[in-house]
Amino acid sequence: MSDEEYAHQALSALERIDVEGQDEPVRECYDDAVAAVDELAAMLTAATDDTVKEQHAVDAPEEWTDDEEEWDEKMDDAYDEAEIPRSKGTLTVKTIDDREYYYLQWREGDKVRSQYVAPVSPA
Repeated sequence: MSDEEYAHQALSALERIDVEGQDEPVRECYDDAVAAVDELAAMLTAATDDTVKEQHAVDAPEEWTDDEEEWDEKMDDAYDEAEIPRSKGTLTVKTIDDREYYYLQWREGDKVRSQYVAPVSPA
């Protein structure tokens, strides 16, 4: 079990404890413990998300090397819009009206789905 799963399990166990009959100092300690474990779980979740993002980052194409930060934002937006995990998807180029565009493509069953990312040549 991962640290993140342990933190969520601990939070769940804490939330099942009935402290209504306890005096004020005990309830305050309980509330502090719940808040601390909840914050820990959130931090571990964010760290996991960042690690996944790093492992599956799509390097900026040559045309975008001067704007890598903007490229990363466009890729983030494309993944968010597509609602797919970063482990999925391939960067492809489509030509539309004699202009080239990057698209994120992935398979859903028998269908290939696409999500616009950016033009091949940044503005």
